Amino acid sequence: MALAPNKTLIGITGSIGSGKSTALSIFGELGAVTISSDAIARTFTEPNSPVKTDLVGIFGPEILSNDGTILRSKIAELAFGNETKLKALNELLHPLVRKAFLSFFESQKPNSIVAWEVPLLFETDAHTICDFTVTIYLPKEQNWERVKARGGMDLADFERRTASQMDIEKKKILSDFVVTNDTDREGLKEQIVIIYKEIQKRIQR
Repeated sequence: MALAPNKTLIGITGSIGSGKSTALSIFGELGAVTISSDAIARTFTEPNSPVKTDLVGIFGPEILSNDGTILRSKIAELAFGNETKLKALNELLHPLVRKAFLSFFESQKPNSIVAWEVPLLFETDAHTICDFTVTIYLPKEQNWERVKARGGMDLADFERRTASQMDIEKKKILSDFVVTNDTDREGLKEQIVIIYKEIQKRIQR
């Protein structure tokens, strides 16, 4: 069910390392208003987080540095290594992220096209409020090569994070549009331009 009759919402998803953030920036270049669920979620793990106590309740004081700052890397390490803790984290953050997103969406002008990057688009039923859905696709082996080149994550961590998400092949089937990001930024942009024009055409009917 679309959120507003006079605005268009495009949900963008994909697997780790597939290029979701790059795709989001390209939608922005084409005229869409852009927002990322991950960026919103990060605001809840900042030093003055309104849910700091809840996070400590889930993971323990080890997620805090000596000066009481939240260690995001520690949360990720503990969450993706423990299914129960990951579930608790998602149950805490997803409603907060959704509420912040809805507030942002409502503040946009009539006739806006909003592109929303959501890693767990289908897993959290966020697709049900989108007008269109786009999956940025890469085979798992290529995903890992890109993540490895980026650094900061080992194979075991990559496997855990990938396993915590819906299979990418299923996301492809559920999406309105699929972009295969296996070349470069220009190749990605060419595909997104076609999709964006098609969406504009459909909403003008």
